Amino acid sequence: MNHFAPYHRPNSAGWSYWEHELEWDKNFHVQFPSDTLQKKYDFVVIGAGFTGLSTAYHLSLGHPSAQIAIIDKHQPPLGASTRNAGFACIGTVGEFLADAELEEKDVIWDRMKSRWDGLELLRSILGDQAIGYEASGGHELFTSKDSYAKVESHIKLCDEALRARIGRSNWYQPTKVNNFNAIHMPNEGCLQPAKAWQSFAQKCRERSIKLCWGVNVSNIHHHIDGVTIELALDQLHDVISAKAVVLATNAFSSTIKSTDGETSSVQPGRGMVWVTKPLSSLKWRGTFHAEEGYIYFRSVGENRLLLGGARHIDKASEETLSFGVNTKIAAFLKQYMQEILQVSPETIAYEWSGIMGFTSNKNPICKASDSGNEIHAVGLSGMGVALSTELGRSAALLLN
Repeated sequence: MNHFAPYHRPNSAGWSYWEHELEWDKNFHVQFPSDTLQKKYDFVVIGAGFTGLSTAYHLSLGHPSAQIAIIDKHQPPLGASTRNAGFACIGTVGEFLADAELEEKDVIWDRMKSRWDGLELLRSILGDQAIGYEASGGHELFTSKDSYAKVESHIKLCDEALRARIGRSNWYQPTKVNNFNAIHMPNEGCLQPAKAWQSFAQKCRERSIKLCWGVNVSNIHHHIDGVTIELALDQLHDVISAKAVVLATNAFSSTIKSTDGETSSVQPGRGMVWVTKPLSSLKWRGTFHAEEGYIYFRSVGENRLLLGGARHIDKASEETLSFGVNTKIAAFLKQYMQEILQVSPETIAYEWSGIMGFTSNKNPICKASDSGNEIHAVGLSGMGVALSTELGRSAALLLN
């Protein structure tokens, strides 16, 4: 069966620094050519981000002889998996305090443990070298003394809660960075997200999982013995069938209709990221969060600075499925870059956006439809690097 030609990337979805570094803009189609789409599979995974790759990988472990395909609308897949900031983090004390206004403290700490467990699973499957992992440590930075005083009083409480759950101590340590109050998080790190995606995709190919690009899913029809997946591109239409389907489409889940009536409430959230050219000197080493995690920055490679986030400045406008740059947020980040980080905005060399998917309680959704042959694995709430591998494994287990 000849499948559809890959969709063109939207002009607003420029290549991320990570994708440029691997020269995907020049030869992704050579590194990862699209497999021929067949008419029938045992399992079809919609969405080729980290969650989709993990789901297919774990399905192949549980069903070694199964025919499995991952299909995605774009080449390479868009969303957030290769378009994030590359943080391998579990959460700051400031984020904990903000979340504690909405839910029980134990729920938040359990979620932090899930992030840690997910990162450990990712590292165990692929290996640190394959994902460009660096045990760089992290920091929560405070530009306000009052904000720091409020958070500092909860450091011991959070540290003890994570030690009880994970078995490690010294999660949060008060310190100073460049004369700012900060909390050091020595157990956190960073990675190269496109390299991690590439390594995971290669592992899927090694297990004979098909990767099919340019496949736009419009509808899922349920039958007694499985599902029919309707595909559409311009005036062309076709269908494929499977025993079961997994939606790993995160923020884009609302674009697919299902006769099973199952929906997942996931709100899109766009995030903007910049990376500078190599600087003559850079005094920010490691990873940093500020403003309850909304602002993030880190050192990259040869004296480059990555800066992104600030959705809280205009959150309503960022609840969109369209790639692009919010000028209000860009102006805020340029000011932050200039005044706090003391790096000129004129040094920005790369600019892109990614689209995340958020749930109301920040916990991912992993559920089966009433029929049992449609699984939703979505809603990573900005922590996809940490949560996606375990979410994919959980989704696969629902089909065992």
